[in-house]
Amino acid sequence: MTMIFRNCVSWRCGVAALAFASLSGGSLAQARAGDDNVAPSPLAPLYAQFDEALAPRLIGADDAASRWILGRSSALEPDVQAREFAAAVARDPRELLFVSSLAVICLRMPGLPECTERDPVGYWAARDGDNAVPWLLQAERARRRNNMPSFIDNLERASRSARFDSYEHRAGAVMWSRAATLAQPDQRAAAALYALSTSTVSGPVMQVLEDVCAPPSRALDPRIATSCARLASLMADRASLLTDRRAGTQLVLAGATPETRVAAGERARTLVDVQDRCREAMQSLERAALGPAEQRTRAAAMGEQFIAARARDGEAAACEALAKATPAR
Repeated sequence: MTMIFRNCVSWRCGVAALAFASLSGGSLAQARAGDDNVAPSPLAPLYAQFDEALAPRLIGADDAASRWILGRSSALEPDVQAREFAAAVARDPRELLFVSSLAVICLRMPGLPECTERDPVGYWAARDGDNAVPWLLQAERARRRNNMPSFIDNLERASRSARFDSYEHRAGAVMWSRAATLAQPDQRAAAALYALSTSTVSGPVMQVLEDVCAPPSRALDPRIATSCARLASLMADRASLLTDRRAGTQLVLAGATPETRVAAGERARTLVDVQDRCREAMQSLERAALGPAEQRTRAAAMGEQFIAARARDGEAAACEALAKATPAR
Protein backbone atom coordinates (compact mmCIF):
# COMPACT_ATOMS: atom_id res chain seq x y z
CA MET A 1 0.00 0.00 0.00
CA THR A 2 1.30 3.45 -0.90
CA MET A 3 0.24 6.48 1.09
CA ILE A 4 -1.64 8.84 -1.22
CA PHE A 5 -2.87 11.53 1.14
CA ARG A 6 0.30 13.62 1.31
CA ASN A 7 -0.33 16.45 -1.13
CA CYS A 8 0.00 19.85 0.52
CA VAL A 9 0.31 20.89 4.13
CA SER A 10 -0.80 24.46 4.67
CA TRP A 11 2.49 25.83 6.02
CA ARG A 12 4.21 24.80 2.78
CA CYS A 13 1.52 26.03 0.43
CA GLY A 14 2.24 29.19 -1.50
CA VAL A 15 0.28 32.27 -0.48
CA ALA A 16 -2.31 33.30 -3.05
CA ALA A 17 -2.71 36.91 -4.03
CA LEU A 18 -5.59 38.30 -1.98
CA ALA A 19 -7.10 40.28 -4.82
CA PHE A 20 -10.49 41.94 -4.79
CA ALA A 21 -13.16 39.87 -6.50
CA SER A 22 -16.89 39.29 -6.47
CA LEU A 23 -18.22 37.39 -3.47
CA SER A 24 -18.59 34.09 -5.29
CA GLY A 25 -17.02 30.67 -5.75
CA GLY A 26 -14.31 32.44 -7.76
CA SER A 27 -13.14 34.14 -4.59
CA LEU A 28 -12.60 30.80 -2.90
CA ALA A 29 -10.79 29.46 -5.93
CA GLN A 30 -8.43 32.42 -5.69
CA ALA A 31 -7.98 31.80 -1.98
CA ARG A 32 -6.96 28.22 -2.69
CA ALA A 33 -4.87 29.10 -5.71
CA GLY A 34 -1.47 28.85 -4.06
CA ASP A 35 -1.97 25.31 -2.84
CA ASP A 36 -1.44 23.29 -6.00
CA ASN A 37 2.16 23.86 -7.07
CA VAL A 38 4.31 23.15 -4.05
CA ALA A 39 8.03 22.46 -4.37
CA PRO A 40 8.91 18.95 -3.20
CA SER A 41 10.44 18.68 0.24
CA PRO A 42 14.15 17.83 0.46
CA LEU A 43 12.98 15.12 2.85
CA ALA A 44 10.86 13.43 0.15
CA PRO A 45 13.14 10.34 -0.09
CA LEU A 46 12.85 9.82 3.66
CA TYR A 47 9.09 10.34 3.49
CA ALA A 48 8.89 7.55 0.90
CA GLN A 49 10.81 5.28 3.27
CA PHE A 50 8.42 6.13 6.10
CA ASP A 51 5.47 5.35 3.80
CA GLU A 52 6.90 1.91 3.11
CA ALA A 53 7.61 1.28 6.79
CA LEU A 54 4.19 2.41 7.97
CA ALA A 55 2.04 0.53 5.46
CA PRO A 56 2.54 -3.01 6.85
CA ARG A 57 1.99 -1.78 10.40
CA LEU A 58 -1.45 -0.50 9.46
CA ILE A 59 -2.62 -3.70 7.80
CA GLY A 60 -4.61 -5.62 10.37
CA ALA A 61 -4.30 -2.90 13.03
CA ASP A 62 -7.58 -2.17 14.77
CA ASP A 63 -6.92 0.93 16.86
CA ALA A 64 -8.67 4.20 16.09
CA ALA A 65 -5.64 6.06 14.76
CA SER A 66 -4.62 3.27 12.38
CA ARG A 67 -8.15 2.91 11.03
CA TRP A 68 -8.38 6.66 10.44
CA ILE A 69 -5.02 6.72 8.65
CA LEU A 70 -6.15 3.84 6.45
CA GLY A 71 -9.30 5.78 5.65
CA ARG A 72 -7.33 8.89 4.79
CA SER A 73 -5.14 6.85 2.42
CA SER A 74 -8.26 5.52 0.63
CA ALA A 75 -9.48 8.79 -0.86
CA LEU A 76 -10.16 7.13 -4.22
CA GLU A 77 -12.36 4.48 -2.60
CA PRO A 78 -15.15 6.28 -0.70
CA ASP A 79 -16.74 3.04 0.53
CA VAL A 80 -13.44 1.98 2.12
CA GLN A 81 -12.89 5.46 3.46
CA ALA A 82 -16.30 5.58 5.13
CA ARG A 83 -15.80 2.13 6.63
CA GLU A 84 -12.41 3.03 8.12
CA PHE A 85 -13.55 6.40 9.42
CA ALA A 86 -16.61 4.79 11.02
CA ALA A 87 -14.35 2.22 12.68
CA ALA A 88 -12.16 5.01 14.03
CA VAL A 89 -15.21 6.82 15.45
CA ALA A 90 -16.48 3.60 17.05
CA ARG A 91 -13.13 3.07 18.76
CA ASP A 92 -12.62 6.68 19.85
CA PRO A 93 -15.82 8.76 19.59
CA ARG A 94 -14.23 11.58 21.61
CA GLU A 95 -11.77 12.45 18.83
CA LEU A 96 -13.60 14.99 16.71
CA LEU A 97 -11.14 14.61 13.83
CA PHE A 98 -12.54 11.12 13.32
CA VAL A 99 -16.12 12.35 13.71
CA SER A 100 -15.60 15.18 11.23
CA SER A 101 -13.87 12.93 8.69
CA LEU A 102 -16.84 10.56 8.68
CA ALA A 103 -19.32 13.43 8.44
CA VAL A 104 -17.57 14.91 5.41
CA ILE A 105 -17.45 11.65 3.46
CA CYS A 106 -21.11 10.99 4.33
CA LEU A 107 -22.14 14.40 3.04
CA ARG A 108 -20.44 13.46 -0.20
CA MET A 109 -21.76 9.86 -0.34
CA PRO A 110 -24.92 9.75 1.83
CA GLY A 111 -26.03 6.34 0.55
CA LEU A 112 -23.12 4.39 2.04
CA PRO A 113 -24.09 2.00 4.87
CA GLU A 114 -22.00 3.87 7.43
CA CYS A 115 -23.95 7.00 6.54
CA THR A 116 -27.47 5.56 6.55
CA GLU A 117 -27.17 3.57 9.78
CA ARG A 118 -26.61 6.78 11.69
CA ASP A 119 -26.49 10.48 10.85
CA PRO A 120 -22.78 11.44 11.12
CA VAL A 121 -23.38 15.07 10.17
CA GLY A 122 -26.11 15.50 12.78
CA TYR A 123 -24.03 13.58 15.33
CA TRP A 124 -21.14 16.00 14.81
CA ALA A 125 -23.39 19.04 15.19
CA ALA A 126 -24.90 17.64 18.38
CA ARG A 127 -21.45 16.96 19.85
CA ASP A 128 -19.92 20.27 18.77
CA GLY A 129 -22.64 22.87 18.97
CA ASP A 130 -20.47 26.03 19.00
CA ASN A 131 -18.51 25.01 15.90
CA ALA A 132 -19.64 26.47 12.57
CA VAL A 133 -18.48 23.62 10.34
CA PRO A 134 -21.03 20.90 11.17
CA TRP A 135 -23.85 23.44 10.89
CA LEU A 136 -22.47 24.48 7.53
CA LEU A 137 -22.57 20.84 6.43
CA GLN A 138 -26.17 20.58 7.64
CA ALA A 139 -27.03 23.72 5.68
CA GLU A 140 -25.57 22.21 2.52
CA ARG A 141 -27.50 19.00 3.05
CA ALA A 142 -30.73 20.99 3.43
CA ARG A 143 -29.89 22.98 0.30
CA ARG A 144 -29.49 19.79 -1.71
CA ARG A 145 -32.89 18.65 -0.48
CA ASN A 146 -34.48 22.00 -1.38
CA ASN A 147 -35.44 22.51 2.26
CA MET A 148 -35.08 26.28 2.39
CA PRO A 149 -36.16 26.87 6.02
CA SER A 150 -33.63 24.30 7.27
CA PHE A 151 -30.96 25.65 4.92
CA ILE A 152 -31.36 29.21 6.19
CA ASP A 153 -31.62 28.18 9.85
CA ASN A 154 -28.48 26.01 9.75
CA LEU A 155 -26.49 28.62 7.85
CA GLU A 156 -27.56 31.25 10.38
CA ARG A 157 -26.46 28.94 13.20
CA ALA A 158 -23.11 28.39 11.49
CA SER A 159 -22.52 32.11 11.01
CA ARG A 160 -23.17 32.87 14.70
CA SER A 161 -20.90 30.11 16.02
CA ALA A 162 -17.84 30.75 18.14
CA ARG A 163 -15.38 28.61 16.14
CA PHE A 164 -14.61 27.31 12.66
CA ASP A 165 -12.88 23.98 13.22
CA SER A 166 -12.57 21.22 10.66
CA TYR A 167 -10.21 19.45 13.14
CA GLU A 168 -7.65 18.92 10.41
CA HIS A 169 -5.18 20.69 12.70
CA ARG A 170 -5.19 17.44 14.71
CA ALA A 171 -4.25 15.24 11.77
CA GLY A 172 -0.52 15.66 12.31
CA ALA A 173 -0.80 14.48 15.91
CA VAL A 174 -2.68 11.34 14.87
CA MET A 175 -0.07 10.61 12.22
CA TRP A 176 2.74 11.29 14.69
CA SER A 177 1.30 8.70 17.07
CA ARG A 178 2.26 6.11 14.44
CA ALA A 179 5.18 7.82 12.68
CA ALA A 180 7.09 8.26 15.96
CA THR A 181 7.78 4.53 15.98
CA LEU A 182 9.21 4.43 12.45
CA ALA A 183 12.46 6.35 12.67
CA GLN A 184 15.86 5.91 14.19
CA PRO A 185 16.76 8.59 16.76
CA ASP A 186 18.70 10.63 14.19
CA GLN A 187 15.64 10.61 11.90
CA ARG A 188 13.14 11.75 14.48
CA ALA A 189 12.97 15.30 13.11
CA ALA A 190 12.25 13.96 9.64
CA ALA A 191 9.57 11.67 11.07
CA ALA A 192 7.86 14.60 12.80
CA LEU A 193 7.86 16.57 9.56
CA TYR A 194 6.57 13.48 7.75
CA ALA A 195 3.61 13.38 10.14
CA LEU A 196 2.91 17.04 9.38
CA SER A 197 3.26 16.52 5.65
CA THR A 198 0.02 14.54 5.49
CA SER A 199 -2.46 16.51 3.47
CA THR A 200 -4.47 19.08 5.36
CA VAL A 201 -7.87 18.47 3.83
CA SER A 202 -9.79 21.72 3.89
CA GLY A 203 -10.99 21.11 0.33
CA PRO A 204 -14.32 19.36 1.06
CA VAL A 205 -15.39 22.02 3.56
CA MET A 206 -14.32 24.74 1.14
CA GLN A 207 -16.45 23.16 -1.57
CA VAL A 208 -19.46 23.16 0.77
CA LEU A 209 -18.93 26.84 1.53
CA GLU A 210 -18.56 27.56 -2.16
CA ASP A 211 -21.89 25.87 -2.90
CA VAL A 212 -23.77 27.34 0.05
CA CYS A 213 -22.63 30.91 -0.57
CA ALA A 214 -22.63 30.88 -4.37
CA PRO A 215 -24.54 33.75 -6.06
CA PRO A 216 -27.56 31.56 -6.95
CA SER A 217 -27.94 30.58 -3.30
CA ARG A 218 -27.49 34.11 -1.98
CA ALA A 219 -30.09 35.40 -4.44
CA LEU A 220 -32.77 33.17 -2.87
CA ASP A 221 -33.07 35.13 0.37
CA PRO A 222 -31.29 38.21 1.80
CA ARG A 223 -30.58 36.32 5.02
CA ILE A 224 -28.27 33.97 3.13
CA ALA A 225 -25.95 36.77 2.01
CA THR A 226 -25.89 38.20 5.52
CA SER A 227 -25.02 34.84 7.05
CA CYS A 228 -22.31 34.21 4.46
CA ALA A 229 -20.70 37.55 5.26
CA ARG A 230 -20.68 36.75 8.98
CA LEU A 231 -19.29 33.30 8.25
CA ALA A 232 -16.47 34.78 6.17
CA SER A 233 -15.48 37.04 9.06
CA LEU A 234 -15.58 34.12 11.49
CA MET A 235 -13.31 32.07 9.23
CA ALA A 236 -10.86 34.94 8.78
CA ASP A 237 -10.51 35.45 12.54
CA ARG A 238 -11.10 32.07 14.15
CA ALA A 239 -10.57 29.17 11.72
CA SER A 240 -8.21 26.52 13.06
CA LEU A 241 -6.41 26.17 9.69
CA LEU A 242 -4.52 28.94 7.96
CA THR A 243 -5.93 27.85 4.60
CA ASP A 244 -9.45 28.35 5.96
CA ARG A 245 -8.48 31.73 7.41
CA ARG A 246 -7.12 32.72 4.03
CA ALA A 247 -10.38 31.77 2.32
CA GLY A 248 -12.36 33.74 4.89
CA THR A 249 -10.08 36.72 4.42
CA GLN A 250 -10.57 36.54 0.66
CA LEU A 251 -14.33 36.58 1.11
CA VAL A 252 -14.14 39.50 3.54
CA LEU A 253 -12.04 41.42 1.02
CA ALA A 254 -14.46 40.60 -1.76
CA GLY A 255 -17.39 41.97 0.22
CA ALA A 256 -15.62 44.98 1.72
CA THR A 257 -17.14 48.42 1.42
CA PRO A 258 -15.03 51.56 0.95
CA GLU A 259 -15.33 52.10 4.71
CA THR A 260 -14.13 48.61 5.66
CA ARG A 261 -11.61 47.97 2.89
CA VAL A 262 -8.59 49.34 4.75
CA ALA A 263 -9.20 47.13 7.78
CA ALA A 264 -9.87 44.14 5.55
CA GLY A 265 -6.63 44.71 3.68
CA GLU A 266 -4.67 44.92 6.93
CA ARG A 267 -6.23 41.67 8.07
CA ALA A 268 -5.11 40.05 4.81
CA ARG A 269 -1.56 41.36 5.15
CA THR A 270 -1.32 40.06 8.70
CA LEU A 271 -2.41 36.61 7.60
CA VAL A 272 0.07 36.56 4.71
CA ASP A 273 2.83 37.49 7.16
CA VAL A 274 1.88 34.65 9.51
CA GLN A 275 1.88 32.16 6.63
CA ASP A 276 5.20 33.41 5.27
CA ARG A 277 6.92 33.21 8.64
CA CYS A 278 5.49 29.77 9.35
CA ARG A 279 6.58 28.47 5.96
CA GLU A 280 10.09 29.83 6.46
CA ALA A 281 10.27 28.25 9.93
CA MET A 282 9.21 24.86 8.59
CA GLN A 283 11.69 25.07 5.75
CA SER A 284 14.36 25.82 8.34
CA LEU A 285 13.35 22.68 10.23
CA GLU A 286 13.56 20.65 7.02
CA ARG A 287 17.13 21.82 6.47
CA ALA A 288 18.04 21.11 10.09
CA ALA A 289 16.56 17.59 9.82
CA LEU A 290 19.28 16.88 7.24
CA GLY A 291 22.03 18.68 9.14
CA PRO A 292 24.49 17.74 11.87
CA ALA A 293 23.37 15.72 14.90
CA GLU A 294 22.89 18.76 17.15
CA GLN A 295 20.65 20.45 14.58
CA ARG A 296 18.62 17.28 14.08
CA THR A 297 18.05 16.93 17.81
CA ARG A 298 16.81 20.50 18.14
CA ALA A 299 14.66 20.18 15.02
CA ALA A 300 13.08 17.01 16.41
CA ALA A 301 12.13 18.76 19.65
CA MET A 302 10.72 21.77 17.81
CA GLY A 303 8.80 19.56 15.39
CA GLU A 304 7.20 17.60 18.21
CA GLN A 305 6.32 20.81 20.05
CA PHE A 306 4.72 22.20 16.90
CA ILE A 307 2.64 19.04 16.37
CA ALA A 308 1.34 19.24 19.93
CA ALA A 309 0.67 22.98 19.79
CA ARG A 310 -1.07 22.70 16.43
CA ALA A 311 -3.37 19.96 17.73
CA ARG A 312 -4.09 21.85 20.94
CA ASP A 313 -4.24 25.50 19.89
CA GLY A 314 -4.83 25.46 16.13
CA GLU A 315 -2.46 26.22 13.30
CA ALA A 316 -2.23 30.01 13.58
CA ALA A 317 -1.15 30.02 17.23
CA ALA A 318 1.24 27.11 16.68
CA CYS A 319 2.82 28.89 13.70
CA GLU A 320 3.32 32.08 15.69
CA ALA A 321 5.10 30.14 18.44
CA LEU A 322 7.24 28.21 15.98
CA ALA A 323 8.29 31.34 14.09
CA LYS A 324 9.39 33.00 17.34
CA ALA A 325 11.41 29.93 18.35
CA THR A 326 13.12 29.49 14.96
CA PRO A 327 16.35 31.43 14.40
CA ALA A 328 16.25 33.82 11.48
CA ARG A 329 18.31 32.90 8.42
